[in-house]
Amino acid sequence: MVKKSVLNVGIVVNERCQASSVFAVTDLIIAANYTLQKYFDTNASLFNYQLIGLKTSVHAYNGSQINSVNKIQDCKRPDIVILPGAFESVLTAEYSQKQLSKMSRLFTTLKQWHQDGTTVASVCTGNFILASADIAAGRTLTCHWASEKTAHQLFPQECFDTNQLLIDHGDIISAGGAMSVSQLVLYLVSRFHSRELALATGKLMMIELNQNPQSRFAIFKPKTTHGDSMVSKLQQTIESSFEMELDIAQYANKAGIGERQLCRRFKKATGETPLSYLQRFRVEQVKIGLESSNKAINNLILDVGYEDPTSFRRLFKRLTGLTMQEYRSRFSATS
Repeated sequence: MVKKSVLNVGIVVNERCQASSVFAVTDLIIAANYTLQKYFDTNASLFNYQLIGLKTSVHAYNGSQINSVNKIQDCKRPDIVILPGAFESVLTAEYSQKQLSKMSRLFTTLKQWHQDGTTVASVCTGNFILASADIAAGRTLTCHWASEKTAHQLFPQECFDTNQLLIDHGDIISAGGAMSVSQLVLYLVSRFHSRELALATGKLMMIELNQNPQSRFAIFKPKTTHGDSMVSKLQQTIESSFEMELDIAQYANKAGIGERQLCRRFKKATGETPLSYLQRFRVEQVKIGLESSNKAINNLILDVGYEDPTSFRRLFKRLTGLTMQEYRSRFSATS
């Protein structure tokens, strides 16, 4: 459904926010308005926007200063609120919580606006503001894949699915890593005007409208600072002998512990079972091979100890969202 009246957008800006995320929103809004007027035979604009926050000037985490911020208490309720990246996606849960605690005065206003009819759209760690304001109400959110563990630690009551690039619940829209903000804005253009305008805006800004899962960008970086020496030794065994079958029973017997108890300790320490850890490590090795060589795909599969190429291809697609050939075409340095 095309909405003809101009929509007011509030872009939340906070200390330590991601400047590129904020300015990507403003630039794409300007581009959408221009495209609408240039190619759709109208003098109307789709969006008006303003920066809103707790202070009139903030510093992004890259050190740049963002000015002309309107204090949220002085703003009328916008039709749409966009929450760009609030801080780096790689911060620990403890440090992320410290940053969020500085924004607590935002939460009450955002929640009230949402209850009064404002659509809330968040990206990357902006989703942590959405969750902190108790707006999600248990509905699935996404964020940058590097923030997944932090998200679960901070918000155990919420459901985060970092495989998804964008999730639309109608009144809230959640997008993944910070640079997916461009896809979020194009999605808003499509939803509140038309897909045709979103495509034309994307062409103008040379951005391909693409809602594919963000799991294709994920890097398996297992946790090693958990302090469980028994688990660390098993991690080292898996990583040094990943092409071999994993005999958990034998390892547990040598360690003098029950197999089920070992698996529980491993899962608690790493977030993975020993088998899923091995599978993810094998997939990571194959990704490296696809990126850096022209070696036949089936040979890469055999190299990591999989004798059933069909089964591994299914595993690879499930973990990355791409077939192996699609992954090679997209990320290979030799193609």
